[in-house]
Amino acid sequence: MSARTISYAAGVAFVAAGAACWSLGGALVRLTDGIDVWQIIFYRSVTVLICMGLWLGFRFRGSLLRRMAEAGVNAVIAGVAIGTAGLTFVASLFFTTVAEAIFMVGVAPFLSALIGFWILRERIPPITWVAMTVALFGMAIIFYGNRGGGAVTGTLLAIYSAFCFSCYAVLLRWGQKTEMSVALIWNAIYLILVSALVLMLPTGLRGDPGLPAFAIGWWNAAAVFLMGAVQLTLGLMLFTIGSRAVPAAQLSLIALVEPVLSPLWAWFVSRELPPIWTFIGGAVIVGAIAIQALFSASRENRHERRNARLERGGKPAFDRP
Repeated sequence: MSARTISYAAGVAFVAAGAACWSLGGALVRLTDGIDVWQIIFYRSVTVLICMGLWLGFRFRGSLLRRMAEAGVNAVIAGVAIGTAGLTFVASLFFTTVAEAIFMVGVAPFLSALIGFWILRERIPPITWVAMTVALFGMAIIFYGNRGGGAVTGTLLAIYSAFCFSCYAVLLRWGQKTEMSVALIWNAIYLILVSALVLMLPTGLRGDPGLPAFAIGWWNAAAVFLMGAVQLTLGLMLFTIGSRAVPAAQLSLIALVEPVLSPLWAWFVSRELPPIWTFIGGAVIVGAIAIQALFSASRENRHERRNARLERGGKPAFDRP
């Protein structure tokens, strides 16, 4: 799909579908056997690089390098930002509980709103602030049902992960007139380099470094391929396409579909039944996202009808500020 304009409703659908793909990560990890997070990151990123290289190469033929140049340093920073978001979130799990780390993801819409207003001058409607607050309350409910002891270091890492994701969302909006899908190539290259160094060198982040660390077996290779092809490549592509029509704050808000669906997929694959608070909090978050989407779609429809009336009356139709 080119960088042409899409409707707000379509943008919301793409972003939600992308977040739904991301939510498969936990369930797919449960399908692996005997490999660690760095091996998963390495082969998942290799899969993303191959899939994105083939897809973008097929789309643009000989103009891929030109498209990457047009996206420029913005795409590079966006790729590093989303890669760092994933790395710091994984790192936070070594210092705090999963529930607390996921709860900190709830601050991402607020960070996106502030960064988006500062850089993009995107005005945040009151309904979006209300929806973000309600969604954060839903995350708090999930945290309450899964609470446990967590260190400050883990909390700070999780917040930094949310900050990096917010930067990614804003950068996608900043570069929406270019082919920002190329950011996924930079993301894959960045993570391949980082994970390869951890696997090869004695960094202290894992034991037994060296070439044997790259052996994961065929079953694990299949599971990691699904992570790279479906969870990441397809998910990030859909999210990137949707970002052309959805403001930065709403991107992070809709992305909360991921922590809502993740426990359900884990239960389906490994019968890990989450606490009832997870379902209650998830329902609150989905309600907040639905209210935001419905109000914004209604406003978009009113705007389109007003423009149509102005055009039929012979008057120019102006875009909203």
